[in-house]
Amino acid sequence: MLIVRHRKQIGILILFAIIMSANLQPSALSQTQKSKSKSAKLFDYDKSLAFDLKEESVKEQDGITIQDVNYNAYNKRHDRIKAYIVKPKGKGTFAGIVFFHWLGETNSNRNEFFEEAVSLAKQGVVSLLIQGFFPWTEKPTEGEADRQQIIEQAIEVRRALDLLLSQPNVDPKRIGYVGHDYGAMYGSIISGVDKRIKAYILMAGMGNFSDWSLKYWRATSVKGKEAYQKAVEEVNPIHYVPHAAPSTFLFQFSKTDIYISKETAMAFYNAASGPKQIRWYDAEHDLNVESARTDRRVWLEKQFGLVKLK
Repeated sequence: MLIVRHRKQIGILILFAIIMSANLQPSALSQTQKSKSKSAKLFDYDKSLAFDLKEESVKEQDGITIQDVNYNAYNKRHDRIKAYIVKPKGKGTFAGIVFFHWLGETNSNRNEFFEEAVSLAKQGVVSLLIQGFFPWTEKPTEGEADRQQIIEQAIEVRRALDLLLSQPNVDPKRIGYVGHDYGAMYGSIISGVDKRIKAYILMAGMGNFSDWSLKYWRATSVKGKEAYQKAVEEVNPIHYVPHAAPSTFLFQFSKTDIYISKETAMAFYNAASGPKQIRWYDAEHDLNVESARTDRRVWLEKQFGLVKLK
């Protein structure tokens, strides 16, 4: 009798544990979802705002069209956004890619990926290459101001995606993103808040804006490093890459990067949701080596089924 009673007590305890677990898990999940939702709303914007797209010039060569354009920034204080639209001529359904450049010594602008975009156009890709403002022409200053700058620059990436998808014959199911350095960091944010991009290539990016701002812009530490870190914490890329699935990542890093340690790179990669891959190169932070370019092309070919156009 005692044995039966003991077994009943154990059964009741197990049942109670299951019920409690069932009640707690949705609650914990709900809190995570609420937190994610709150952060994502930072990057909401009015999609009805007109681009007022203006074409500076257009050039046709080797079966592709190259447009030099500019359009209204979402916040007028940033003036107009310069960009290239590189696309195949003719009819068809084309993949689309947004390219966002690095902050570096050479090609620290929309020209960085120009040759790659031209080559991809011959394989049926429409590319939009945008030029950034923060921290390129508008430098980091202090935490709260920089937080807003990051939000507005990320919104411009989302609007670039809108513009790309408005181009004729772009397949909304075959959209990619290639970003380098700060371009990679902004792409990381987008991966967690906008599900229109299927595949991301993130080159030499990192998870925290403050790691660079505090080191290379003295003004950012005037109120103290901790104050700056706290101000920009919510917009750090490392909080968004965990929520990119089902989008896929290719991370590219230098083996000898003087700006990003292997530990920092791996922390960023490990935080990202899958599917994902990582590649390392005998190169500097610029990743200006043919092997990195080849890997990008081959990976994009696989993701989007690209072939040479006739």
